[in-house]
Amino acid sequence: MATVDFQCEVKASYDHLWQKLIAELEHPEQFNQGIMQSKILERFNNGVLRSISVPDADVREKITFEYEKGVVSSHLVGHPDLVGVIEKRIRKNPDKAGICFLSSHIEWESKSERVDSMIRRNVERFVTQTLESVKKRAESET
Repeated sequence: MATVDFQCEVKASYDHLWQKLIAELEHPEQFNQGIMQSKILERFNNGVLRSISVPDADVREKITFEYEKGVVSSHLVGHPDLVGVIEKRIRKNPDKAGICFLSSHIEWESKSERVDSMIRRNVERFVTQTLESVKKRAESET
C-alpha cells in the first residue's frame, strides 16, 4: 500500500479551521481548480456520499467526520481498480494559542499499473493544493 503525508501550520482557531474543512467537503471545486464537478449524493448523521469529477476520473467517496477528534476521512467507493482513504486532521498547537496543525494522510492500493501511476502523479499535488487553499481561506477570514 502506498502512502503520502502532508502537514502545515494554520493561524486560525480550531473551530474556524473546522468550518473551512467542512466547507471543502461540501464544495471541493471551490478549493481546488482540478475538480471539475462535485455532487453530494446522500447525507447521513456524520458524513456524506459524494461524487467528484477530475480530469482523469470520476470517483465516489464516503466521507465521515468527527468534530471532537478533528478528523475528516474519505474512503473511495466502488472503484474497479483502486481502494484508498484520505484522512484530514486538525490538531491544536499545544505551544501556541490560535495556531493549529492541518494534516493529511493518504493510503491507496491499485490493481492497475495505469491507475497507480496516475495516482502517484496527481494525488499528492491534488490534496496538498486543497489543504493549502483551506489554510489560506482560514487565515484570511479570521
